[in-house]
Amino acid sequence: MMEQDIEAGWLRPLIADRLTPFMEIDAARLQRNLQQMQQKADAAGVALRPHIKTHKSVWIARQQRALGARGVTVSKPSEGVAFILGGERDLLLAYPVVLADTLTELLQVAAENHARITCIADSLNGVSALATSHQQQPTAELAVAIKVDVGLHRVGVDPESDAALTLAEAINAAGLPFAGLVSHAGQAYGAGHPAAICEVARQEIALMRGVQQRLMAAGFTPCPISVGSTPTALAAPVAEGSNEIRPGNYALLDLTAWRLGLCTPDALALSVVTRVVAVNTHYAIIDAGSKMLSSDKGPHGTNASGFGIAVDEQGNQFEVVKLSEEHGFLQFSHQAPAVGALLRIFPNHSCAVVAQSDRFVLRHADGLAEVLNIEGRGKFI
Repeated sequence: MMEQDIEAGWLRPLIADRLTPFMEIDAARLQRNLQQMQQKADAAGVALRPHIKTHKSVWIARQQRALGARGVTVSKPSEGVAFILGGERDLLLAYPVVLADTLTELLQVAAENHARITCIADSLNGVSALATSHQQQPTAELAVAIKVDVGLHRVGVDPESDAALTLAEAINAAGLPFAGLVSHAGQAYGAGHPAAICEVARQEIALMRGVQQRLMAAGFTPCPISVGSTPTALAAPVAEGSNEIRPGNYALLDLTAWRLGLCTPDALALSVVTRVVAVNTHYAIIDAGSKMLSSDKGPHGTNASGFGIAVDEQGNQFEVVKLSEEHGFLQFSHQAPAVGALLRIFPNHSCAVVAQSDRFVLRHADGLAEVLNIEGRGKFI
């Protein structure tokens, strides 16, 4: 058992109105998180284009758009299809396309629904694939942004090289609209604390503005800058010179954000409600395993010690130290939770947990709940 901390937002009503395990999103906390990020974007005069890979929910995206979000960011083309069919009309596909057929369905659905698609490219191969896709579906509105590597070293051009200029020229030659620059400072998750995350954000905008200045000097105007990560969006002021921010995890938050000092436990909108099914001298066993919680210990190598924190109705905390597919193992020191007891688990990484379920329970402040679909779940191409 971990140290009891009832006053810090961990303790919430556990309502036994359905079979466990299930994923629960607190409606009031979700709305508060959405409002705070939108207010931050509005105050800075930038667009908020939330990344829906966190929640994958058309309903939540509609709440974001109602508050002022100007489009959404998606991870894969099939996610984009689900969200166009759900009413979105301005999407950024933040994943590199290197095969023209990858976009066939997305561009067809976009054309049928008059949706605008922006794709990213970091290679000439990518620009060629996007051009071919557009030739196959010329009525679709397609623009191309250049992805810049600002330190994660995953996808993107070297900001100190001439690669961005070469790609901008190729985009122009292909007859595709140039949509500016896109970055993701995912390395911020490994920075450890808010001050270090602020430094990551400062470095990101410096690199992006350097690329922007070289492109604008070559005649590529306008050249807007889009940056995106929840750690930088929460820890740092919106960077001067950016035009758009694309955080995703901020909607639900998780233990990773809490451990980084980016939020309090009271802001954690997502949890998993589970039940104790067995107790032995070693562990208390719950009915939520890796197929519910995922085995993710945090994004980009943050690597937590366990798989979540479980809290009972008295506020006692237990670490989820091990998972099998359908079971979780809780460590306890003195008194174990009783067999049959309900527990609430706050997971390491909300994005990974949402990807495990087809539906979620939206819990309102009065205790009533509704079940909503996760339309973007299971979309891989």
